[in-house]
Amino acid sequence: MTEYATAEGYTYALAEAASEYAFRLSKREQQRVAKICRTLAGSPQRLGSYTTSDQTGRSLQNLLMDDWVITYWADHAVKEVRIVEVMRV
Repeated sequence: MTEYATAEGYTYALAEAASEYAFRLSKREQQRVAKICRTLAGSPQRLGSYTTSDQTGRSLQNLLMDDWVITYWADHAVKEVRIVEVMRV
């Protein structure tokens, strides 16, 4: 995972697939996705627009913001929001 620190005490980390997707975006789109990720790290208790689960049964939040769906879960033990998927809709 790629990690990025925020001033709020939590960091956000992109899973490999999310990171690779984000790196293929235009600079402007990268900045928009990074802003959404920082917003999530700044409020790690935030619920998404809907919930799904991964292969292990972990609840994943899916935040629909503008043209993006960001799938994440908060790991409060290590103060990290883990971004598992970034998708443009």
